[in-house]
Amino acid sequence: MTFESFDFHAHGGLNSETFCQFLVHCARHNVSDIFIQGGGPLVVDVYGRKVRASVFRVEPPQLQRLMDEVFSEQIKGELKAGRGIDRTLQLTGDMAQRHGLARGERLRFRCNFVQATIGDYDTVPALTLRTIPTAIPALESLGLEADLFPYLLPHKGIGLVVGETGSGKSTLLAAIYQYCALNDPDRKIVTAEDPIEFLLNFPGAVLMPEQSEIGRDIPTFAEHLRLTLRRAPGVIGVGEIRDPETLSGAVMNGQSGHLCLSTMHTNSPGETIPRALMLVPEGQREAMAGNLLSNLQYVIAQRLLRTTNGKRQAVREYLVFDDHVRHELGKLPYTQWRNWIDNHLAGLGRRMSDIAWRLYREAQIDRRELLTVISAREIARREATT
Repeated sequence: MTFESFDFHAHGGLNSETFCQFLVHCARHNVSDIFIQGGGPLVVDVYGRKVRASVFRVEPPQLQRLMDEVFSEQIKGELKAGRGIDRTLQLTGDMAQRHGLARGERLRFRCNFVQATIGDYDTVPALTLRTIPTAIPALESLGLEADLFPYLLPHKGIGLVVGETGSGKSTLLAAIYQYCALNDPDRKIVTAEDPIEFLLNFPGAVLMPEQSEIGRDIPTFAEHLRLTLRRAPGVIGVGEIRDPETLSGAVMNGQSGHLCLSTMHTNSPGETIPRALMLVPEGQREAMAGNLLSNLQYVIAQRLLRTTNGKRQAVREYLVFDDHVRHELGKLPYTQWRNWIDNHLAGLGRRMSDIAWRLYREAQIDRRELLTVISAREIARREATT
């Protein structure tokens, strides 16, 4: 894995324009994240590996000037008040090929600003930028399992894509929206995101998706779900289910005959329902469990594992809630659902650990990466039985 450094000196030093050129350079060299800390060098993430992208350090005053010029002078005051900020940065080319972009070419970055103590520096700004690919990949190109693909766009209910930060949840959902817009044009797509990442801009679609940003267009995910039913939606996107109001709204939308797609920060289908139920008061959990069982269409847990060829590969553990699964879970108290789901997927050899083990045996991932999925004891057990 190599990253071609950007020569700031040859472009006139570090300033707002060369910084934007650097961002374009990163996007074109498969950089997923860019890390800028007051008093530290520029660092980038390429396929999950951190690489220094500058020989010089960005001093705090210099970083502050960049933030003022590229983003907004208001950010400084927000950070001093102890408030982190999430923003989206869009770079657009013009006739003069501004930032090195062709006319009409656009790049987007999700940006997070915080104030922190870093090394010898106290209360300095730190900026993390996530590259948002311009082109949404075709759903067919993501290597989805054949028995999962047909279930991604049911008529109604709830579909969840879960996983840790940076696991490709947003990419998978954007690909689903794109597939729907181009292949099922009678379904209007409306989403709420925090912030908007992929632009759902599909010129070939009959009706363009409507994307709302939390804090700019609408106050909360729950309010989005309440208002969306008046907009004749076919597919409703919710950036994340993270409070009881949003969970209840998703259930209500599913019950009313709409498809609601969202995410959660869980690591497996078995973990997802218990985590969702923890959002509601204990006395309401049994009723909510019943609502989830009747409305959930699928839970897809995804991770990106670093491969031995220097890239990354998506691996998935998923459960489609068909009639058999609903029947079996319906016979059990909801407190036993996680065990049943885990055992069911283990019996099929479809746990994340099973997939990672096969990749390891095929030398597609190394032992260090395997240990991010399976414990050393479990590796020893598997090695002893093979």
